[in-house]
Amino acid sequence: MNWSYVSGFFDGEGGITVYGRIGSNALALKVTICQKSIDVLRRIKAFLLLTGIYSVIYTFKNGLHVVEIGRADDLCRFLRSVNSMVKRRQVRTALDYLEGTISGNTLLNIYEEEYKKHKRKSNPLERIGLRFPMTRPEAVEAAEALSKRARFLGNRRCFLDRLKRRVLSLPRVFGVKDIERVIGVSTPRAQVLGVLMEREGLVRSHFERVPPRFRKKVFERI
Repeated sequence: MNWSYVSGFFDGEGGITVYGRIGSNALALKVTICQKSIDVLRRIKAFLLLTGIYSVIYTFKNGLHVVEIGRADDLCRFLRSVNSMVKRRQVRTALDYLEGTISGNTLLNIYEEEYKKHKRKSNPLERIGLRFPMTRPEAVEAAEALSKRARFLGNRRCFLDRLKRRVLSLPRVFGVKDIERVIGVSTPRAQVLGVLMEREGLVRSHFERVPPRFRKKVFERI
């Protein structure tokens, strides 16, 4: 078992599958090698593992077995090592996309050309369309920013819900001392909570005169 054997097997029985996830700007790629003999695939899997490439074997109901490589780092190692003759352009294109030098739409266009030359069994462009204008690193960065924004909004929603519950636990008109007593916090923390409640539009405040010459801040629920 060596890379020449794996490369020939990949050209004859393998390929690069492309699919798009709903709501994602990135294309997902995976390398698959199909065979009815699971012993051969186990030897390929063991060889790949020795070279630092993780893969899994799936068995379908029709008796067909498939070695699949799906993680981006493993895909890059495989594509750099395999010496494909028939699928050389597809291998180079997939590697360029994973390394961030071309966009998803460019990959789809090239794979459509390969399909028309009968070097691919399927054309991913027919299924998912041209909606991947970003490179993979750009898409990953956009996804991380979106995830960060979603976490921020989720945390803020939880914060507001908790603050509303605290306001409802207080009398309709209350002061800093009431916040201390009901919520069980220190005076500085109670003052901060009062400011936050007012900032979020949950209460309004005014000052009452306390004889002889002091003033006390009073909050009222809206």
